Amino acid sequence: MLRSLLAGIITSARRLFSNCDGRSPAQQKVVRYAWAIELSLFLLLAVASTWPLGSRIGSAIPRGRERVATVPLFNLWTVWWNSDRAGRMFDGYWNAPIFAPSDHSFALSEAQPTTVLVAPVVWLSGSRTLAYNVYLLCMLTLNGWSGSLLLRSLTGSRLVGIWGGVALLLLPFVHWQLGVLQLTSISGVLLTLHFLFRFISGLRLKDAALTGVSIGFCYLSCNYYGYQLCLVLLLSSTVLLLSRTGFRKLVIGAAVASLIAGLIVGPVVSKQLSISGGQSWDRKLDTVRKLSASEYDYVRSLWRGPLVGSTFGKPRFPLSPGAACLILAAVGSVTGLRIRETRRLSIFVLLFVLTALFLSEGPTWTVGGQIPFIHLADWLPGLSAMRSPHRFAVLVQVGCVVLAAMSFAQPGCTANSAVKTDNEDVTKNVHLALPTSPPTKWQRVTHWGRVALLCGVLIESWPTKPGMYSMPEYDQQRPWIEWLQTKTQPDDVVANLPFPSGRSVADYQDTTVTMFWSTYHKRRLAGGYSGFFPKEFVQLKRDVQSFPDDKSVLELRKSGVRWCVVNVDELKSANVEKLTDQSLLSLRYETDDGKTRVYEVLPVEEFDWKFD
Repeated sequence: MLRSLLAGIITSARRLFSNCDGRSPAQQKVVRYAWAIELSLFLLLAVASTWPLGSRIGSAIPRGRERVATVPLFNLWTVWWNSDRAGRMFDGYWNAPIFAPSDHSFALSEAQPTTVLVAPVVWLSGSRTLAYNVYLLCMLTLNGWSGSLLLRSLTGSRLVGIWGGVALLLLPFVHWQLGVLQLTSISGVLLTLHFLFRFISGLRLKDAALTGVSIGFCYLSCNYYGYQLCLVLLLSSTVLLLSRTGFRKLVIGAAVASLIAGLIVGPVVSKQLSISGGQSWDRKLDTVRKLSASEYDYVRSLWRGPLVGSTFGKPRFPLSPGAACLILAAVGSVTGLRIRETRRLSIFVLLFVLTALFLSEGPTWTVGGQIPFIHLADWLPGLSAMRSPHRFAVLVQVGCVVLAAMSFAQPGCTANSAVKTDNEDVTKNVHLALPTSPPTKWQRVTHWGRVALLCGVLIESWPTKPGMYSMPEYDQQRPWIEWLQTKTQPDDVVANLPFPSGRSVADYQDTTVTMFWSTYHKRRLAGGYSGFFPKEFVQLKRDVQSFPDDKSVLELRKSGVRWCVVNVDELKSANVEKLTDQSLLSLRYETDDGKTRVYEVLPVEEFDWKFD
């Protein structure tokens, strides 16, 4: 009885989500709005997989596996800056109010202009925290929807597409990096692959143009992923050109995609290149080597399953998509290579995965005593500035999920048959290929074995509860913030002291908190945090470590600082006593608890004093 009930449920679901004829009016209505149902499903999964974020959506932000909240706080400030500039038609967009007096400081980090999508949340609610969390949940939801679109088109099955959307929404790398907002957005990668596969199958310029748009979206949402995707496609897409027919259209389509992507990302890339020209941002080889993956990292899972806690080969990063996904990807590779319609795409996906795997190992991979990564860095602009090659693993995991889904591909139901005319919807041209004869016992066993592995992928991928960072309360800081708003000029420069003495991410958490407060008082900061630091700030930071001595105050004045907001608790007791004797500083405001003081840096006529 249970077997009959289960078979009936599966048959009903298959009829409901397939595109076969003979649907009832109610089924047709459901299919018509299937995209909305899928989006709702993925949104619920996004909320569930990040819980308790949903219960604290306006008071806390997830830091994921990050030890400190420096990066999440910085990205929250980025969300605010994009919404603030959107309200002013992006006037002065690159001159963000950090690292004053350096120009174009916003180009030092991921601009993430796609976060402007939640600008209305900031405008209407005033909550930076709410906008940040809404954007995060939207990106996870979009990951699921994009993944479903890709795999449904590739395999011809809506059910497999939905499974793929869930698997990609729960992708282990994404939830491992949940505290790094830009690294949670892989929808640009998925949409690029979707439209690329459609273009290869149908050779329509519309799909080539949409591929370029998707690449542009990928880069704007995450520079890292956009650059990595372009690099991997450049090194692995040669196989797509090995065709006796349509070679000219392939070349023209590649040119169209490149042109459109260039037009979208051009303003951002040109600004980043112009700023990097005056800086020295090449990463130290030892640092890059430490942040590179090894082959052993891909047999270590993050959450649960047989590969969790694996110490085989002493892995450093948990980069495996899971044991079930790896097995199913191997099956999908064989299946895809056996089917004539998917053979070329299967070869491409395999090359895509292997190329990303090779690049993720960075300078740790050697051939005959040579380091290919270093030679590539000399040839490809931007690669020498990459600090964390192990992030290429996200493309490895995406490729593994795609290969796993291809284990259910059937002849005649792939992307090759999905593109026929410009007016036909892709979902009308794909269907579940039902066998014309009763399946054998071996076919039934292998089918249900693959279904069990599909469930295993989702079980292994379900993340643990993320770490949360409770946002500081504005009311406790309101007095000195409002004093700055009313008593200082909009173009005045403020220094929050003391500056961090170390160089680690943890050392800058207090700095990112001051950046959060600056979203309220809206004064330019002499300090800040970023993916890169301008050399002027590095020098200033070095010069003011002994604040509040005369040299430190004079260096602040040279940099244009007029106001110093001093956190007394962070100063050494001896330096607190020196504050009262510092003639170059004038106390203008002090909070009731005495923990925060605002000093004015008095003007001096000469700055060329000699110091011992």
